Amino acid sequence: MTQTPPSEPWLDDLRRETARHLEQIARVQDELSTLYGEAHTAEGRVRVRVNAAGRPTALTLEPSALSLPPSDLAAAILRAVDDATARAGERLAELVGTLVPAADLDAMLAGRPTDADRVAVRAELDALSADGG
Repeated sequence: MTQTPPSEPWLDDLRRETARHLEQIARVQDELSTLYGEAHTAEGRVRVRVNAAGRPTALTLEPSALSLPPSDLAAAILRAVDDATARAGERLAELVGTLVPAADLDAMLAGRPTDADRVAVRAELDALSADGG
């Protein structure tokens, strides 16, 4: 029968700290997948929803919006996208503010974490847990 050698206290601390950070990252990744911003313009006739990266995921035009001149309708849509993107950005900053330096936040706006990133974080977390961390 083999015995597991006693662990160094600093190594145990490092494992716990790493596991804590990975759990935090996993939670943020889960929340990022559902983060969105919404806005409306033209007296509510144009509504837009964007994802964390600011990409429109929904556009709703009330029938009365179609009576706007095309240039006004286009401007209202763009304004709603900009406003919704700003709201999503505010929510994103609140969510990741403790994990990501402000300078790195713009890089996150390129998109949400991939499934591979999420799986990799979970695998690392599971490996640490299995090691007794």
